[in-house]
Amino acid sequence: MTLAVIKPGLQTTLQGSPFSGHRHLGMPAAGAADCLSLALANHLVGNAADAIAIEITLDDAHFTADHPSVVALTGAASYFRVNGDDRPLHELIYINPGDEIHIGPTLHGCRSYLAVAGKIEAQSLLDGQSTYLGAGLGGFHGRASKAGDIIKWAPGHAPQRMGKTTPQGLRPILSDNYILRVTAGPEFSALDSRSREILFEIKYQVGPRTNRMGLSLQAEILAMEKQSQMQSAPVFSGTIQCPPDGEPFLLGPDAQTTGGYPRIAQVIRADRHLIGQLRPGSEIQFVKVSNERATEIYRQKLALLTPWLGTINLW
Repeated sequence: MTLAVIKPGLQTTLQGSPFSGHRHLGMPAAGAADCLSLALANHLVGNAADAIAIEITLDDAHFTADHPSVVALTGAASYFRVNGDDRPLHELIYINPGDEIHIGPTLHGCRSYLAVAGKIEAQSLLDGQSTYLGAGLGGFHGRASKAGDIIKWAPGHAPQRMGKTTPQGLRPILSDNYILRVTAGPEFSALDSRSREILFEIKYQVGPRTNRMGLSLQAEILAMEKQSQMQSAPVFSGTIQCPPDGEPFLLGPDAQTTGGYPRIAQVIRADRHLIGQLRPGSEIQFVKVSNERATEIYRQKLALLTPWLGTINLW
C-alpha cells in the first residue's frame, strides 16, 4: 500500500518515537517534534501512539493514494482536502484509490501529522525509525520527502467506525502566543540578577534561526554574572541555553546531546510537545515552576489523556 508524494512542502519527514538509550553515542532523540499531535493522529487510525507518521512543516503538501486507506490529520494545517472537498482534522477519514490528499499550510503553529492505519515502511537503526536529518538516518532514506517519492506501508487493523473524532477538550490549541513552563537550569544562578528576573517578565519572540535542532529567542539580551568557559555538559530537547551574545536558544528534538553554553532553564516535560509548534514570530512567555510542580503537572496531563489515548508517554 502506498502514498505518492506530489508536493512535499517545506519539510516533510517520517517521524515517530524518539531514539532512546543512545545519547552516549552522540545520537540525538529526534522523533516527532509534537508528540501529542502525533499520538492523537495515530489513535484515530488504530496505531500505537508513537508509530511512524508523516510530519509536515509550515507549507502545504499533496499526496495521492494508490490503495484504499484510512487516515487522520492533526496539528496545525489550515485545511484538509480530499479531491478538493474539505474534510475535518482530528477525524477518521476513508481514502479511495486515486484520491488526492491536500494538506493546507499552517496559519498558526508549525507542524501537522498525517497518520495511516498500518505500519509505514521506514529505515530502522538503533531500535528506532524516525528521521534524523542531521546524519541522514532513519525515515525515508534519512531525508525529507521529494516529489515523486512513494511512501509504503503495511495495512493494519483500522477502527471500523468512520467519523471517529478527537474530543474537543483534548485538541491542542495552536496560536502564535505560548506559555511554556520551565524549571531552573543548572547554570541559572550564573545569570546576573536582572537577567534572572527578565527571563520570566518579558515575552520572547522566535527568531528566523528556527529548525528541528532549535530556535533562537529574541528580546532583551541576557547577561551572565561573569563570562567563563564551561565544559560541555548534557542537553536535551527543551533546554534553554545562553550563548555569549546573550540571545537565548531553545533546543528542539534534533538538538545535540551535549553543549558548552550555560543551561539556564528547561521546558517541563508536559509542555515540551509545544516546541514543535513554534514558528518564526511566535511569542513565548516563560513561567518558572519547581521540579516537584513539574512532575505534578505531567501526571495531571497523563491523567487527562489516558482515558482517550491509553498508556502514553510525552517526550
